[in-house]
Amino acid sequence: MKFIFALLAGLACLASASVQAQALATGVPASAARTASAAVGISREKASEVCTTAPRSEWFSEEEMKLLAQHRGYRIKTFKIANNSCYEIYGFDREGRIVEVYFNPVTARLVRQNTAR
Repeated sequence: MKFIFALLAGLACLASASVQAQALATGVPASAARTASAAVGISREKASEVCTTAPRSEWFSEEEMKLLAQHRGYRIKTFKIANNSCYEIYGFDREGRIVEVYFNPVTARLVRQNTAR
């Protein structure tokens, strides 16, 4: 449970940094961007991505995906299916940072990685 709270705290920092970076890139004041992103809910919005619409018969098995992720340097603490379209991993990357990673279950392509600071 402590891991989840630490991960959520890290993701909040990541979202704040993302808003600031977006504000710099778009020229929108950070306070306005932060207000707009809070209304939308950055983490919820990104969590609703669809990795694949392929049937489960075409997916890598969970064990194969775990092995591929470990080969790429991830240490897995939690492995699950997100939104019925992605493999989602909570754990650590090669540098030991806490990460939330989404993989396309058909291609094993990294879709998104959120890193805690």
